Amino acid sequence: MKCMGVDLGRKRIGLALGESDSLMAWPFKTVDAGGDPFFALDEVAEIAVEEKVGLVAVGLPLNMDGSLGPSARAALRWKEAFEKMVPCRVEATDERLTTMSAHRELESMGMRANRHMRVVDQLSAVMILQSAMEREGGRKSAGSGQ
Repeated sequence: MKCMGVDLGRKRIGLALGESDSLMAWPFKTVDAGGDPFFALDEVAEIAVEEKVGLVAVGLPLNMDGSLGPSARAALRWKEAFEKMVPCRVEATDERLTTMSAHRELESMGMRANRHMRVVDQLSAVMILQSAMEREGGRKSAGSGQ
């Protein structure tokens, strides 16, 4: 099944695509959020429909203690609005530390910090999607008795 990861931000929204069968995800696109992720809701929904995804994993920025803060509540509102626009399953996925991990990954690849912003949101979306697909794979294995 084709899947999409979404890393919400006020300035940019990172998108990743992947295949749940192979558990592979890759950076796809960065969408301009114009100061509010709801600004890009239609564009992201259009992409999900065009790409024929069966699952969209929306990053949920929980507090470090696992509680919902203002950003997580805003992400859940975005997810609820998005669900009404697409014919696929949409789930919230814990994204704690994905942006920090993405920056570290880019640094380890030798990319200068000033160039990170072009791809860090997409790489965060990859991490969100990988997590969701791995969890999905675990559910299938548990359900099949394997």
